Amino acid sequence: MAGKVKWVTDIEKSVLINNFEKRGWVQVTENEDWNFYWMSVQTIRNVFSVETGYRLSDDQIVNHFPNHYELTRKDLMVKNIKRYRKELEKEGSPLAEKDENGKYLYLDFVPVTYMLPADYNLFVEEFRKSPSSTWIMKPCGKAQGKGIFLINKLSQIKKWSRDSKTSSFVSQSTKEAYVISLYINNPLLIGGRKFDLRLYVLVSTYRPLRCYMYKLGFCRFCTVKYTPSTSELDNMFVHLTNVAIQKHGDDYNHIHGGKWTVSNLRLYLESTRGKEVTSKLFDEIHWIIVQSLKAVAVNASPSLTSSTANDRILKYNLINDTLNIAVPNGEIPDCKWNKSPPKEVLGNYEILYDEELAQGDGADRELRSRSGQALGPKAGRSRDSGRTVLTTWK
Repeated sequence: MAGKVKWVTDIEKSVLINNFEKRGWVQVTENEDWNFYWMSVQTIRNVFSVETGYRLSDDQIVNHFPNHYELTRKDLMVKNIKRYRKELEKEGSPLAEKDENGKYLYLDFVPVTYMLPADYNLFVEEFRKSPSSTWIMKPCGKAQGKGIFLINKLSQIKKWSRDSKTSSFVSQSTKEAYVISLYINNPLLIGGRKFDLRLYVLVSTYRPLRCYMYKLGFCRFCTVKYTPSTSELDNMFVHLTNVAIQKHGDDYNHIHGGKWTVSNLRLYLESTRGKEVTSKLFDEIHWIIVQSLKAVAVNASPSLTSSTANDRILKYNLINDTLNIAVPNGEIPDCKWNKSPPKEVLGNYEILYDEELAQGDGADRELRSRSGQALGPKAGRSRDSGRTVLTTWK
């Protein structure tokens, strides 16, 4: 067994196990010496809790950063992004620049959001500024669309509070936390339907930050055409793209699962909106991802459940390319590794951000920003040997 990577997982998914086995890695139990442990979210919490005080050895790797929930929990994500903005303001960073109305020029990518019950009074104050607006409520600790609903009246919040067996918003300890966000009621539609993006980002290190974008993401569509009509506020087939919800709809397609590849989305947008607009959109998506990662010290928790055959192939290849970066050449992990793998092993990943490279031209970037050149997602583009290069954050 010497020289073979020893692996453990508590997630019985074929896309994982097939990838481990094809490398000739050796399965062991969690109580034996292991090198690679693909853990569930709950196991990560237990293993790296304050009580256990577990520390990884130099030859061990896990699939999550221990405090991943700082990004994956809705309330903590909002809290961290708000804190990140304030820190940049204090530093005098041009990224935190605002317009004459006090709106962030480059960091305005989160809708107006409050925590309930803690921020109830602040929410009411904001709600009364535009009482005809719609808001979306989401439980902080749930996924797959569970517990989400839309409201457009304060009385609906009070009903929710009563139904949750809480007599007032003062008693916060007994109530499940929710986030409430201003609903985006004019989303981009395709075929009249709402959709969202499922993008995979691999973070190999946080100090320095180095992350990769997987090219083979996908879109998830609603089965019912979108309408902002208040009569459809309770129809989740109109508003939520989660497969866990849409698969119960009459029009759900079990073959393709109501999904498009990101490459098909890009082709569609280029044909309907033009290449320049489409490239700008994806630049801004990448910008948001990097800034979100900078606001925390975590990675995300993608589902490895496959709802279609194409899904299974995509996720198998995703895991394969991830392991090629995380465990190069299938060698036993070593904390002294160079974390920048050669381009030929990236597969369908491409480098999204490398802090070491960014710091190398930091002085030049700072000079450009202070001389009036944009620094955020609205920045210009330059040409370098015929290749389009962002002049901003890469």
